[in-house]
Formats: sequence, structure tokens, C-alpha cells
Amino acid sequence: MSWVIWVLTSNDFRLLPEPLLSRCPPIRLCHLTLAELLAFVRREGAKRALSEASVEAICEILSHPSLRQHRPRLRVATRMLQRVADLEQGLTLH
Repeated sequence: MSWVIWVLTSNDFRLLPEPLLSRCPPIRLCHLTLAELLAFVRREGAKRALSEASVEAICEILSHPSLRQHRPRLRVATRMLQRVADLEQGLTLH
């Protein structure tokens, strides 16, 4: 099984038992900066062929001063992009 790679995730590695940590050394990832998050939104918006106005609206929301203390994460930006894509493609009628 030397070719098997395991990826484990944890919000707080300090809560994990020592035997697990000795076998799976943690890799700590830093949070994205606002510039990196906005670059992601613009890149993904272009890939999804979203309108420039929609992409800039998302960037404006993510850059709002009220979010300085609790910067949105990549998951939030991805959900916003998906919602805009859904709206631009039109609503699905059931």
C-alpha cells in the first residue's frame, strides 16, 4: 500500500491524538488573503462565462468594509459564483 495517499482534514489539529499526529504530520494552510480570494472569483467567473457586472458585484460584496474582521472563505465565494451562474442561466421551473 505504499502508493496509497491519505488526506485527512481537521479544523483544529490540536484535538487529534498524538499517535495519529505522529503518523500523519499536519500541513497547516493559511487563509486566503482578500486579493487571492478576489483573483479566484475573477478567474472562476471567466471560466463560467459570467457577466463582468456579476463578477464585480461578488468582488464588491467580498471587499465590503463590514467583512474585515470575518473575511469570507473560499466556500462562500464558490457558493456566490454558483448562485450567480444559476441566476444568469435562468430559473428552473418545476
